[in-house]
Amino acid sequence: MNKVFLVGSMSPDMDMRYTMSGKAVCSFSLTVAFKTKVREETDAIDCVAWDMLAEQIGQEGEGGRRVAIEERLHTRQLESADGQRKKVTEVVVRDIEFLDRQGLARPG
Repeated sequence: MNKVFLVGSMSPDMDMRYTMSGKAVCSFSLTVAFKTKVREETDAIDCVAWDMLAEQIGQEGEGGRRVAIEERLHTRQLESADGQRKKVTEVVVRDIEFLDRQGLARPG
């Protein structure tokens, strides 16, 4: 089973775009806090959404909004301009719930 549930804050650097075939795609980072034995830390997790969900996130999402998302992990390989292969792991969003009202986003 490949299922991930995350709660965190959306980054302000959301990228809403359309593929050449007209498919909507929205990429963003989700800042998620977690506690270790010593202190609280955060991770920025790369997320991507497609189609109608991407359009919803593009319209309603903004930096700092708290969201809960259900997703799956996806790893793909990219090749840089100099020919180096690089693995990228991101989460493909299947469902999103905005936990605050738009315009009232809280940082962190």
